[in-house]
Amino acid sequence: MNDEETLRWAEVAAEELALAAQMTGLPFVSMVADSDGDVNIGFATLNDAEVLMILGVGGHAGPGTLYDRACGGCETLGTLDPDDPEAQDYAEVVIRSSWKWQVHPHMTGRRMGWHTMVSIPTGDANQLTANLNALRLGGLT
Repeated sequence: MNDEETLRWAEVAAEELALAAQMTGLPFVSMVADSDGDVNIGFATLNDAEVLMILGVGGHAGPGTLYDRACGGCETLGTLDPDDPEAQDYAEVVIRSSWKWQVHPHMTGRRMGWHTMVSIPTGDANQLTANLNALRLGGLT
């Protein structure tokens, strides 16, 4: 896939996820694709980002799961043998496929809040869309 196709697929994933999020009531400020093929989601508060994790990701932990990627690959990285020479290469793959979270302070007068952004792979954005649609339709457990 070339860069233009990668960006277009990410744009479609961002549009679909934004629609599913709106229909589910998931609060977000922005949802845009980037040239790396990721979907970037901006939240006004840290609590809004938590809603994404609760509604869209859930707590199904384990290596290689959506939850694992959303949490930086910690589940998978914890299973790697540090003495295995191939583990370092695999760890880099896990880290590259993990979600990238950014949090920064936001002051409103004297009240402190946190803006949050997450960059996720297009495939995970599609999975979130499916999860939110299933939840909305009563099928996600």
